[in-house]
Amino acid sequence: MDEYRIEDHPDLQDAGWAREAVKRAEREARVRRLRSLPRRPRRRFWVGAAIAVAAVLLAWAVIASESSPSTAPGVRPVDLDEPFAGTSAAAWADGAAGVVAPEAAQVGSYSAEQVAAAYQRVREAVVAARLDRRVVVDHDLEGFFGLFAPDLRESLRVLFDGRNDGEAALVVTRVDKGARLAEVEPKARGEMVAEVGPEGELVVRTDYTFAYAFEPDRPEAVRGPLDVVALSRFQVRYSVRTGGGPGVEGLWADASLGSLHSIGCSSAKRGYLAPAFTEPSLPPGLDFDLGAPSSPADGCPD
Repeated sequence: MDEYRIEDHPDLQDAGWAREAVKRAEREARVRRLRSLPRRPRRRFWVGAAIAVAAVLLAWAVIASESSPSTAPGVRPVDLDEPFAGTSAAAWADGAAGVVAPEAAQVGSYSAEQVAAAYQRVREAVVAARLDRRVVVDHDLEGFFGLFAPDLRESLRVLFDGRNDGEAALVVTRVDKGARLAEVEPKARGEMVAEVGPEGELVVRTDYTFAYAFEPDRPEAVRGPLDVVALSRFQVRYSVRTGGGPGVEGLWADASLGSLHSIGCSSAKRGYLAPAFTEPSLPPGLDFDLGAPSSPADGCPD
């Protein structure tokens, strides 16, 4: 019997259906992100948030693959010594220098000093999740887990037990085995902003985009800069909770929305990052549009 693949379903070949599915899924994701959180967040919240985001993945992949040209005009050769040249990421800051907290000011009843402390804790979490090579390359997560409230650490360990790798990609970036991250620092840009949450907690919203350069096994087969540069954008809402007991007090990551561009799609479906040159059947990547809505797996046929 032939193997049934969900991507062969006729609805998924219909770009009009896909676009409507994207709109529905994004509306649902926004509603979920804006709902008030319980005083003691559910232990499996990360998994639930990830499933909401995953609803967008399949439909967006169909649209992106149909809208991408079979060839990309004007694609420039790749300089492996300067892999970001020719991409929008070339002017971004290197590594953690691109994760910058704004000047802290009083937010609601929270003093400027409290806001500054929250910014620092969130910055550490963002850098650890997306730039720390112990996490990104070695997949060593213990230091990352330690940044969060004890109850969330327990949930994170469940999420990273090997059965939820697709959802876990919303929490940290992990390079797929066999893909070699280049020695140059990834590029980063974005912002964070503090506000008062629905239950009076101090919330920090982040929106950062990261560009990762990879070393190709066959440089002669690379067709353009975005064959070797993979990009990801993550919008994460963090909160600093106090007064809920020793398990609740501390930093929480309450919701996440992510998108990927110029990637190895097979790796992405498994929750890992790899560059586009690992799947040479894909057309050369188009440059990343920071103004576009955040949607998963840009450019991946599904």
